[in-house]
Amino acid sequence: MAFVEELRTGNFSLYGQWLALLSGVLLIVLGSVTFLAHVIFSILAIVFGAICIIIEIPLLMKLFPTGPSFDRAFGGLKNHWWRFVAYLVFAIVMWASLAKGGGILAIGAITVTMAAGCYLIAAVKKQAKVTTTMLGGTGVQSHYFDTRNAVPV
Repeated sequence: MAFVEELRTGNFSLYGQWLALLSGVLLIVLGSVTFLAHVIFSILAIVFGAICIIIEIPLLMKLFPTGPSFDRAFGGLKNHWWRFVAYLVFAIVMWASLAKGGGILAIGAITVTMAAGCYLIAAVKKQAKVTTTMLGGTGVQSHYFDTRNAVPV
């Protein structure tokens, strides 16, 4: 499935995934740029960005061997509600950086807030967890046609 077709599905978990990936890249870049001016918030931005990327790219989760303790800690992030809470915490910390003069980190705060909002909408609508096929995910599970009465060939 192509990128444009994935965006047309109306599944907010897919929108949340793309916004979280964008947030991850922005947080790493902006955290690096503002490192000398805002050390603590820059380190947090880089860590949050790395976590966003690791969580959202299914292929990375398959490459890193995990143990039971890691699965207990981050296994819930497969759920929309847990991702919403995680990204909301990231957003609150990045918005707090504005109080200390971390102006450019607001761009990362905006995108993380939007990702949290998409996961909230997906959770409220009880949409299925969908990951983009471009990054090693399963894609949308619907074919847009009814296959319940299909006869195997």
